[in-house]
Amino acid sequence: MRIFVSLPTAAAVALALALVGASVQVSQAQSKGKSIQTEADWVSFDATAKTVTVKVLKPGRGKDAKMLKKGKQAVFQVKPEGSVLTRTTVKVNGRAGALTDIPEGKRVNIYWQVKDGEPYARSIDVVFSEEELNERYPDRDN
Repeated sequence: MRIFVSLPTAAAVALALALVGASVQVSQAQSKGKSIQTEADWVSFDATAKTVTVKVLKPGRGKDAKMLKKGKQAVFQVKPEGSVLTRTTVKVNGRAGALTDIPEGKRVNIYWQVKDGEPYARSIDVVFSEEELNERYPDRDN
């Protein structure tokens, strides 16, 4: 029994297989670039340079974590604006925040990757105590 496939159908199948192969390669490349979690104390946000500076407490784990040294300052590139898919997101007690909401000395968790050879912060989490929240937002409901 012979099976005949038309040329346009064969070309469509070949294209589909090529696209599947390319998407698998992209997916594998993204999974290799997992974020590193670093615990640090907040130093500053430079809006002009689009960087944040922190004092590293726990560098985290991963092949790129060796870029950071415990007890030393580290500078991360950030993207303060744009869509949630591309900007550096900030969460303050689990709610959306901004880089300008973080006071100096506050403990933060930074989730970062290396981008263009430099540490790039994808996400920053801040947790305030109840006392800090009450002081910061006196009209909030407890």
